[in-house]
Amino acid sequence: MALLALTALLLIFPLTLGKPGLPPALKADEPAYYLMGLSLVRDGDLRLEVQDIDRLFDDFPHPPIRNLIVMTDDGWHTVTYSKPLVYSLFAAPFAHLFGANGYLFFNQLMVVSMIWMGALYLRRFNSDGLAVVFSAAFVLLSVGWVYAFWIHPEIFNMAAISLSCFATFRGRESSGRWSGFMWAATAGASLALAAYNKPIYAPIGAALVVLVWKSGRWRGVAGLGSGGVLASAAVIWLAVTLQGPASPYLGGHQRRALTVCEPGSVPVQPVAAAAPGPGGAAARAARPRRNWGFLLGKPVIGPTEFFENVRYFLWGRHTGFLLYLPFGALCILFFALEAPRDGPRWVLLGSLTAIAAYTLLYIPINWQGGGGFVGNRYFIGVYPAFIFLVRAIRPAGLMVPATAAASLFLMPILVTPFGRTVPSPTMQSHVRNSPFGLFPLEFSLKNVPGYRKKRITGGRYLARSDQILHREGTVWVRGGDRVEIWYELAEELQRPVFLVKSHAPDNDVTIRVGSTVEKLEGLRENETHRIELAGVRPTRRRKFQENHSLIYKIEVESTRGAVKVFMLENVAKHCGVKIGEEAFAANFYSGLEFSLMGEAEILDRDIYSMEWGEYAGPHSVMPGDEFAIQTEVRNASDGQWFHASGARLNLSYHWLDADGEPAVYDGARTSFPRLVEPGDWMSVKQNVIAPDVPGSYILELDAVFEHISWFSERNGGQTLRVAVEVEDRALRRDDPPGG
Repeated sequence: MALLALTALLLIFPLTLGKPGLPPALKADEPAYYLMGLSLVRDGDLRLEVQDIDRLFDDFPHPPIRNLIVMTDDGWHTVTYSKPLVYSLFAAPFAHLFGANGYLFFNQLMVVSMIWMGALYLRRFNSDGLAVVFSAAFVLLSVGWVYAFWIHPEIFNMAAISLSCFATFRGRESSGRWSGFMWAATAGASLALAAYNKPIYAPIGAALVVLVWKSGRWRGVAGLGSGGVLASAAVIWLAVTLQGPASPYLGGHQRRALTVCEPGSVPVQPVAAAAPGPGGAAARAARPRRNWGFLLGKPVIGPTEFFENVRYFLWGRHTGFLLYLPFGALCILFFALEAPRDGPRWVLLGSLTAIAAYTLLYIPINWQGGGGFVGNRYFIGVYPAFIFLVRAIRPAGLMVPATAAASLFLMPILVTPFGRTVPSPTMQSHVRNSPFGLFPLEFSLKNVPGYRKKRITGGRYLARSDQILHREGTVWVRGGDRVEIWYELAEELQRPVFLVKSHAPDNDVTIRVGSTVEKLEGLRENETHRIELAGVRPTRRRKFQENHSLIYKIEVESTRGAVKVFMLENVAKHCGVKIGEEAFAANFYSGLEFSLMGEAEILDRDIYSMEWGEYAGPHSVMPGDEFAIQTEVRNASDGQWFHASGARLNLSYHWLDADGEPAVYDGARTSFPRLVEPGDWMSVKQNVIAPDVPGSYILELDAVFEHISWFSERNGGQTLRVAVEVEDRALRRDDPPGG
């Protein structure tokens, strides 16, 4: 009765949603999976056509819709979806009836099936009530349940793995000759479907083989194999018929991620077909062909990186097994406490460990599931197998700390599974809660959404996008908050220098690097300090392949802030519609301006020798005009000119009047495109803004070591002066034609 009530709850509520959403847009790979199901059931194909584009707007009428992944083999004349078809195939009938809500209904159906299978399995060793409670908690108090709210195959893969394990154990109990065979065939078929989506799940088959061998010998192995072969053959036949390659991840086709802006057309243009004859054949043969060869290749990382990733896998801030799958850890504990001599379960645990190790070794910068993930998206598919390690739930009291862990780490996600409405929204916004700050940030991953990265001289920094703004080499730090800024650098810091500029009056600022703390109290607005710290130590050391780096966690805290208005950069919609920047003014509550300027020893070097080369630019301009000049400069010093750090070097200028007095001293900045080594020449297109008052001026080109000194202040010269006339607009209008 409890299971029936829970089943009714989970299956009915998806059908009551007016529109799927919060946010009201498709995310990650959802656009392709969503349209594939509708295309299958309504068109009988997997081609992307105009009617498919129109369907996107039925449930999601808020463009742009990004990341619609498609492929072609004929120059985009025929476009097909480039994702595995299994999930959409099974969900298609529900999508036909209920649109996107049908996918949510189907996903919840998979959730319910996993709870039922877990409860039916556990009741062999435990009371009915305990079996139901543990199975429901195992499924629902995990990050896996969040994927039931995604139009994604993760929840389908989980249910397929659950069915493969359940059918194997169920077949082991079967006394009939053919019932055991059919249960084994069911297990093989369901595992084949999951492995078609994610080949790394195939090692689960090792435990299934051991189990069916112990119960049915060759008959069980034959059932397992025949089910797997038939299911694989059917899926591959469908893929070849409807998509072209046996898998979207194989073959020599072209792939692309489309952005859909409006209905009525497919947003990709066909290209001219390859010329017939040897040239065209050669072009097709030369097209790179994808295969599964990398699955058996040499691991791309060494032991140091591997064990770093193991730590992240177990308790990483965004991916940790203990944080996001606490009942999975409890299953391992129950298994260990029982000290079983059950060979198949040991093989199952070994298979799960092998899958985890494989992803860390062969997908080292993407093992968590790429840009779209919550927890560990690639590993979540095999999570249901952990419940089949358990026999007796004893001591049952251990469920309490597991539930407490789920409440601590998972409830921010579980109570808002559609996504949270927060500043700088991201699917990983739950890590902004305090407990997650105690766990390591996964620096080995290529992409962790919700963080802002910026390259600086000698490395990069990383911080939460809701807590900082990058402003021309420095960082605005949110006021009234403790902000983590992570610097990954190639060289160890000996005496780092930081720049701190308060944005609010009566502001107390604390800078903390490990055990080294610097406090500034009662700062005035715009009061600036240069802080030099000694004895700092890296938070951790990293090695990836041949690259070594050191990571410093710097905590910046201010007690007050002020609202700063800033303009969003590169303002243009994804659909190509330009919008004036005045529409994109935004507020940021900034406590201070902060930057790592570099090593004190480097900042104190004499780098102020500059040689000027060719100059190209106008000699007469209009008041207030912004114009470009081309200059050549040579680094005549013995030190490097940094271009991407707090104390970077920029080109600038001064406007001098007829008497040689400064009319505009602090000119606009133009950054160097790269690091300039001693002796190097650099050609730079420099932006200049003319004075507002007409007259005869001297444009004095200069360079500035930001926050330290102008070049002209250090060596008394080495600037380039050019006479420029700023003409009167009224006189220019009165000139006769040709005058």
